[in-house]
Amino acid sequence: MGIIKAKNVVHEFFRRDEEGNVEAITTALDNINLDIQEGQFIAILGHNGSGKSTLAKHINALLVPGEGTLWVDGMETDEEENTIPVRKTAGMVFQNPDNQIIASVVEEDVGFGPENLGVPTEEIKKRVIKSLQSVGMAEYAGHSPNRLSGGQKQRVAIAGVLAMEPKCIVFDEPTAMLDPGGRKEVIDAAHELNRKKGVTIILITHYMEEVTGADYVFVMEQGSIIMQGTPREIFSRVDELKEHRLDVPQVTLVADELRQAGILIPAGILTREELVEAVIDAYGQAEMSTGGELTDGINYSG
Repeated sequence: MGIIKAKNVVHEFFRRDEEGNVEAITTALDNINLDIQEGQFIAILGHNGSGKSTLAKHINALLVPGEGTLWVDGMETDEEENTIPVRKTAGMVFQNPDNQIIASVVEEDVGFGPENLGVPTEEIKKRVIKSLQSVGMAEYAGHSPNRLSGGQKQRVAIAGVLAMEPKCIVFDEPTAMLDPGGRKEVIDAAHELNRKKGVTIILITHYMEEVTGADYVFVMEQGSIIMQGTPREIFSRVDELKEHRLDVPQVTLVADELRQAGILIPAGILTREELVEAVIDAYGQAEMSTGGELTDGINYSG
């Protein structure tokens, strides 16, 4: 069993009238099954309302399944005695860092979580320094969070989760309120934690470019997992993604259009470097097959 495992998980939201009678039922999660191994970087994609944030809250035991079972490091999340251990194992970084930062000084905020867990004072101090160093914010330890940029605030929020020493961190659309620079800061920090510390990362997002470096991707729609695979496998299915009203990274879309125009480049291009290399290779092959004369009549052999 992986560090996160879901088996036939169902979660429904009920809307009631003034008398408490059920007016409507919305199925937010519909028989979700997944198995995430420790140390993986996982991305979960989907539109607003697809169920991805509801799934994130189950991993942190903020919600529990109505049906089925979800395990975090072998612990069933719907058992009350497991709630605190689950939250110590799977930390969570939310969309708006202002909702997660509560202290007036950065180092105090980072120390808040471990203090609530009863960690001794000297150990808290060590964890605060270590966590801030891990996200590149050590020099801001004595600063007010109010004076930080959005990306810096989010990194402080990540440090606060790290100080509790979780095995897994769930990022619930952590870059939704940030500019492109701030988004890159946060995603880079997440990858660094995964590579250097071995922290399992679960990234909930609707930004396609953020998932190209993931180990594995789940795509959700209307509470169900509709696609899963490596980023290259997922983004090789451009037409299918479009059918579900999902975008693909810009470079992947350009590559797909070039391929449809007859240029022999592989599916699932994820980066500009890959695209440039693929186009050069394609033209090189065309030169060899035509003796230096491509179909437009231009001699490329120099």
